[in-house]
Amino acid sequence: MKQILSIITTILVSSLMVSSLFASEVLVYRNESMPWCGTVGGKDAGITIDILNAVTSNGGPKFKFKSVPWHRAQTFVQQNKGTCIIPFTRTATREKNHTWIIKLVPNQVRLTTARNPIIKVSIPPRLTLDNAKPLTIGIIRGSALIPHMKASGFVKLYEVGTAEHLAKMLKAGHIQAMAESKGVDNYVWNQIGEKDDELIVGPNVGEIKYIYLAAALNFPPELTENIRNAMSKVRESGVLEAILNKWLR
Repeated sequence: MKQILSIITTILVSSLMVSSLFASEVLVYRNESMPWCGTVGGKDAGITIDILNAVTSNGGPKFKFKSVPWHRAQTFVQQNKGTCIIPFTRTATREKNHTWIIKLVPNQVRLTTARNPIIKVSIPPRLTLDNAKPLTIGIIRGSALIPHMKASGFVKLYEVGTAEHLAKMLKAGHIQAMAESKGVDNYVWNQIGEKDDELIVGPNVGEIKYIYLAAALNFPPELTENIRNAMSKVRESGVLEAILNKWLR
């Protein structure tokens, strides 16, 4: 009898521990890269924020977001067990060092130039990947695309902290082009008061990759499963499609 009570007690304690884990708050490091994620009106906003809030509503944990410079965010998520990072692109160089919890949205990086920068800069009339290689190109510090671009022959990458900073430098003529995600480039260009037709879209850089909610390898597997199950409900219910249509229409 005592043995049976002991087993029951163990099961109950384990269940309470799992329930507590699932109800816990997960800290998510993010950067300022709207419309993926950022700060609007003093609040966390963006596609990935809406998706994770929907995950919470469908049985996942509550997420707390912290805006951190991108390179630092990648260090913090490895140092602090149980934390996550968004918007994190899944690449071969990152694959073995992270837990890829849930796929969020596709991501395509492209080059853009300014039609009328304040300081006139020399830019080919039709930008291609080949003739862009000698140009000074702005990119987010810690971007997954940096190793690829360096290996492809881009010799003047200028790394900055935020996408909005890239847009301001492009407008000022301090860089000749910027490498940023489709959608993010337009968003930050509009944020600095510029119109879409003043941003010239150039070639895509690299393949389409997917943005994930990711973590270090030591992220609790039970919590990973909980988040994945909740995300399945978000997809099946049509909520994910509604979020994408809201931001990317």
